[in-house]
Amino acid sequence: MPYAVDDLADQAGVSVEFLERLSSNIPSGAGRLYHQGIHRKRHGGVREVFCPGSALDAVGKNLHRSFTGLFPYKAPDHVHGFVRGRSTISNASQHLAKGCVLRMDLEDFFPSIDAARVKLALQEQGYEEKAADIAVSLVTIGGKLPIGLSTSPLLSNLIFLSTDLLLAEYAQSEGLSFTRYVDDLTFSSDDVTDRHAEDIARILDDAGWSVNTRKTAFMRRGGRQYVTGLYVGEPDGPRIPRKIKRKMRWILHVISKFGHEAYMAEFGGREEGMRRRRLLGWACYIASVEPDVGYPLLRAFSELVPDDEEYEEDL
Repeated sequence: MPYAVDDLADQAGVSVEFLERLSSNIPSGAGRLYHQGIHRKRHGGVREVFCPGSALDAVGKNLHRSFTGLFPYKAPDHVHGFVRGRSTISNASQHLAKGCVLRMDLEDFFPSIDAARVKLALQEQGYEEKAADIAVSLVTIGGKLPIGLSTSPLLSNLIFLSTDLLLAEYAQSEGLSFTRYVDDLTFSSDDVTDRHAEDIARILDDAGWSVNTRKTAFMRRGGRQYVTGLYVGEPDGPRIPRKIKRKMRWILHVISKFGHEAYMAEFGGREEGMRRRRLLGWACYIASVEPDVGYPLLRAFSELVPDDEEYEEDL
């Protein structure tokens, strides 16, 4: 059934008048509808991240819930980003103890999805042209799909679906294991070659996507094989990198010996924002991958590190 503007307003949880006013204000950024931040990437370059104001955030979350219920999109088995029940761990687990792991990264994945692609995708889901135009104005900023809006993850997966299927078909024909976590593509087997990388880049280019060649890497057995931040060189499961485990154990040692307040003030904790919530978050993540390492950290940090509110008062 086609969706008109009235339907879109219902899905957004607001009136048609409010929806149209909101959509017309977004291009100019009027009314503090969003804030823009610049984050430096770890390997160079910057990433624009948008933080929606309360009105746009509420509408975006309602649209995300509506899109999730209305769209017939089902994530292929190889897609692990923004999919309930899947994670960096499930993604990395598909590439254990392989002879070679090929990592390829999409260039500016979210911003490379322009308003025209988003509109086409919405029309294919049944939105009439005017409704699609208004929806596009609500889910894009500056004519691009932004990082930070609730609707971007689902829309990115939906728009990439046809390419996902092409890549999965190619991987199967070549005997490669393949996963995608957002813009991180990983292929593995006992023999991944330059030809495979060239074929994959050609498939992506033909579909309108670009490869960040600076981040393409062949990781061979016996070397540094990392997939979505986890070591995959062992057959029994992914591992937390040793560097991270050493750092967390060092932090625990410092806190045990000198206290959390001294760690924050004198050992770099404040600069890294290592308050209770973040330390427990790291420990929980490590525990989800390596329970024998993570749970002792979690118990120790829980006992030694004060609640954030108590720490703020002490400051």
